[in-house]
Amino acid sequence: MTSKRVLRVAEAMRRELGFILDRKLGDPKIGMVTITRLEVSDDLRHAKVYVSFLGGLGGSDSLKRLRHAGRFLRGELAHTLNLRVVPRLAFILDESAENYIRIAEVLKAIEQEEGGSDGPDEAEEGLEGED
Repeated sequence: MTSKRVLRVAEAMRRELGFILDRKLGDPKIGMVTITRLEVSDDLRHAKVYVSFLGGLGGSDSLKRLRHAGRFLRGELAHTLNLRVVPRLAFILDESAENYIRIAEVLKAIEQEEGGSDGPDEAEEGLEGED
């Protein structure tokens, strides 16, 4: 079971990493980075940082650049977080956002194929005929 301290550290790291990536990293080729999830090991020595990208080079190239900046990011975290040991960062591409978009598109296409719905348009037509 994950302790409250580990959860607090994970949340503080997620917040600080978001700020550092947004304000201090300064690599426009990475694009806009969103930290979707951050998992810290119970001994606080390792952290898995799940990220998604908007714009930039694309997922794999941006992820490669982000991994290359890992030492810089860890150093920045050491300055802001009051930890004896700053966890090693492992960046992992989170494709769940893309999956949500694909699912939404499929659902929208299915809805359009069914040729309408029992939405407000049909209800309004029924009310107009009662006058």
